[in-house]
Amino acid sequence: MKKVLLTLCVIMIPLMAQSADEKEVLKSVGKSRQVERKVDLNPQVTQRKPMRRGDTTTAPSIILNRRVSTLEWKGGLKFVNKNHNGNLKIKAGNLYLEKDNKITGNVVINMTSMINIDLPDSKKEYLIGHLRSEDFFHVERFPTASLKINSSKILEKKSNGKYNMEISGDLTVKSVTKPIVFTALVDLESDIKSATGTMEFNRTDFGVQYRAEMHLDNAKSFWNKMTTTKETVKDKVIQDKIEIKFNIISMPGLLEK
Repeated sequence: MKKVLLTLCVIMIPLMAQSADEKEVLKSVGKSRQVERKVDLNPQVTQRKPMRRGDTTTAPSIILNRRVSTLEWKGGLKFVNKNHNGNLKIKAGNLYLEKDNKITGNVVINMTSMINIDLPDSKKEYLIGHLRSEDFFHVERFPTASLKINSSKILEKKSNGKYNMEISGDLTVKSVTKPIVFTALVDLESDIKSATGTMEFNRTDFGVQYRAEMHLDNAKSFWNKMTTTKETVKDKVIQDKIEIKFNIISMPGLLEK
């Protein structure tokens, strides 16, 4: 019996040793796999870079100061030296400062803010009421106009650091959009940016044809049906050109996107 037990012990010892070795191997493999998983994850983390200011793809925004910015309109009769002028207010607007000091952006104009500044109080309301009506800008249906600035070009840099720039964009009035080009004196160096100049457009391009020059020789137009001479009627013709003198002022600084 002792011999049988001794023989079994001799056989079991190497088997137990082999089992222990296998456990160590499995532990080693498990640790190795854990290390491999950690190593595989590290490159994904290190590939992410923090967003830096220079990495942004959106141009800094110039926020307009609507309270101090001014828009002054001017229009009048064609053949008689009689003009009227007044003010409009900006409803909203953002300009974007691109590379090389190029400007893009949008300006929305509140057409219901239209007022007159040259007539006495007794006549102001009549004129503004007519300009707001369907004969002209129909502000009840079209309460806003807008200017979309598509591009700009520096024509000259002044000695005071301001730029004489050519602005190209799209003007929308009464839901009609037409291209427009004008010049502006622009200050981009100061903390508070500014742009001043005069923009002109033809009102008939936007469907505003009341007493327009284009109808002077049109027999179907309402004033050509009047029993007066053509020379007398000419005194009532309103010029097609409208001027907008602007002085746009920004809020301090730039808003980084």
